Amino acid sequence: MHQCRWCAMKWEVSKHLEGTTQNAVFSRVGSVIKLNESDPPVFSIFKPEGRGFETPSPIQIGRPRLRISPREAEHFRLVKRWLQVCDESHDACRRVSRAKRTAPPHISANEMDSVESMVCRDIQSRKATQLPTRLLDVGTADIPKIRLRSTQSEGTPVEVEYVALSHPWGEATVLNPHFCTTTSNVMAHSKEIKFEALPNTFKDAVYATRALGVQYLWIDSLCIIQGPGGDFNTESSRMEQVFSSAYCVIAASCASGQCDGFLKNRFQSSKNDFVTFSLANNSPFYVSRYLDDFNNDVLEGPLNKRGWVLQERALARRTIYFTNKQTYFECGDGVRCETLTKMNNQLAALLGDPNFPQKAIMSAAAPQETTRGQRILYYQDLYKTYSKLGFSHWEDRAVAMNGLEQRLAWGFKCRGKFGILGDSIQADHRSLLHRSLLWTRALNKDSLRNIQFPSHREKIPTWSWMAFQGEIDYLSVPFDQVDWDAELKSPWEATETKSTGRSEKPSIRARAYRLSLRETSPDVNLVFNSRDQLQPRISNALCVVVGRAREIVPERGRIHYVLLVRPFDSVGSSMNVRTCERVGAGSLPRGSIDFHHLGYDVAII
Repeated sequence: MHQCRWCAMKWEVSKHLEGTTQNAVFSRVGSVIKLNESDPPVFSIFKPEGRGFETPSPIQIGRPRLRISPREAEHFRLVKRWLQVCDESHDACRRVSRAKRTAPPHISANEMDSVESMVCRDIQSRKATQLPTRLLDVGTADIPKIRLRSTQSEGTPVEVEYVALSHPWGEATVLNPHFCTTTSNVMAHSKEIKFEALPNTFKDAVYATRALGVQYLWIDSLCIIQGPGGDFNTESSRMEQVFSSAYCVIAASCASGQCDGFLKNRFQSSKNDFVTFSLANNSPFYVSRYLDDFNNDVLEGPLNKRGWVLQERALARRTIYFTNKQTYFECGDGVRCETLTKMNNQLAALLGDPNFPQKAIMSAAAPQETTRGQRILYYQDLYKTYSKLGFSHWEDRAVAMNGLEQRLAWGFKCRGKFGILGDSIQADHRSLLHRSLLWTRALNKDSLRNIQFPSHREKIPTWSWMAFQGEIDYLSVPFDQVDWDAELKSPWEATETKSTGRSEKPSIRARAYRLSLRETSPDVNLVFNSRDQLQPRISNALCVVVGRAREIVPERGRIHYVLLVRPFDSVGSSMNVRTCERVGAGSLPRGSIDFHHLGYDVAII
């Protein structure tokens, strides 16, 4: 009987190979079984809790079948246990009290001088609790009253634990508008918000917060005053503090909007999802369909396609993901699954870092800092990933990354905004800005579309990819083989040297030259923001030299890395400094640039 059930399970996962020449080969790797050595695995192997029997090859402790309802008390006991273990055992995940901004307790006096300890100490000091401006008080078991509270008012405890919700807003309709706090209802919300009035996702967030034994909850649409006269612009700049200071983050991964909810019953197949085997000593173990697919359930899930969520995940100390399949818990020690499996994913760990971006600063192989090149590749990969994500309101693209950029600039000891990083004036190297500016439209996309910014929102300069909608890439520029142009002026240098105190739009000052493309050359690689407008743009575009290859070739063939800009005014006008928009980037030989002409002083805005 067991054999028949086991064979049926194997047939179910391999029947898609029928009619192909491919054989079905099952192979065990640790506590999983793969089909034809491919990922994800098709089966998991578990042994029950409390059984001390040994096997020739270790088997993980786990559960072959999950509870149908995540609302069960036993389910939240498991989640609370994850949090308890993290609180007691994971030094890196601990939050520092607002009153205690010293080194974390696990760093001894002998370790204080080590690079790793200093980095950890500095990052943890930035995680000191800073309360959001408002929190939802979800009440207690005796008084389950929900109301919006200002944390600035008297009577608010200095140390408050709160849960933050990461969720999709979804589409608003006439029948189901977004449930928000506005200037017209903020006073009413401060008195009471009826549980029955909340949309399902918010009801589930209140239920989960109470089940975790926490009294306060942060939800963006309720704790930030939305709409005209609201404080979105101010509060959205504080996301680093909101998510890094939270006791934990709840991710509504299986919700599609405010009305959907995330504490849903799991689908249980009528088929046999697992089979029980017995060893010679009658100790059982189980083989089940593979359940622990964190990559598909979370990383590739719909919630993680939202631009805001990348920052929310990276800044959180730990996150509880409620998916259609099961619940996952992510902290600095890895990922815990409801099946009791523990996973470690180095790629996912970079964003799951509770001290972001410590894992990008410190080498995993040795107690030393990562190289400059490693950090450049890291931030480029991060920005490329972010550029693929979507927004309901594209003008949020820069705001939704602001908290992460603050951490990156602080951790990398540089300056940065709008997706562009630049070395500080005191830095020995000055190439960070230059490489950061050499972003392009992803070659598999037709265009980058300009974002239309409302009048009340800050307009992003065109030298930033955050001024556009679409996926980006970076020019492939070799390390230690380029001389970077020292005349290229950082948009932040002017701000640092001015003493007027007035805020000016950041611009990049540079020298621009005409293109000379009369000769065709395979070394010319120009990527304009729009593929369709390639030819018209070449005729009126100028180029700004960012760097020059050090290769020993005839000077005319020396590769130059450039920004492509277009003046707003006529090139032949008499203006001393011409304002330009950035329209692309690329590389080309020196002979394809008209250096015979003196060029133009430009300000890229």
